[in-house]
Amino acid sequence: MYAVIMAGGRGTRFWPLSRSQYPKQFIDILGTGKSLLQSTYERMKKVVKKTQNIYIVAADRYYPLVKKQ
Repeated sequence: MYAVIMAGGRGTRFWPLSRSQYPKQFIDILGTGKSLLQSTYERMKKVVKKTQNIYIVAADRYYPLVKKQ
């Protein structure tokens, strides 16, 4: 089984918290201590047993942020 997490966005929907250089998927909008991307990844780990089968799709410019998270 594989999971694909779509981490797109331009940072306009939750402005001023999110910006084009740091959009909503990288922000702790829910106040849980985790970003939306981290929360989604944690949920997927319960469904997809091999974490190497979890893929994150994002724009090239967000690669450093995805890797950090």
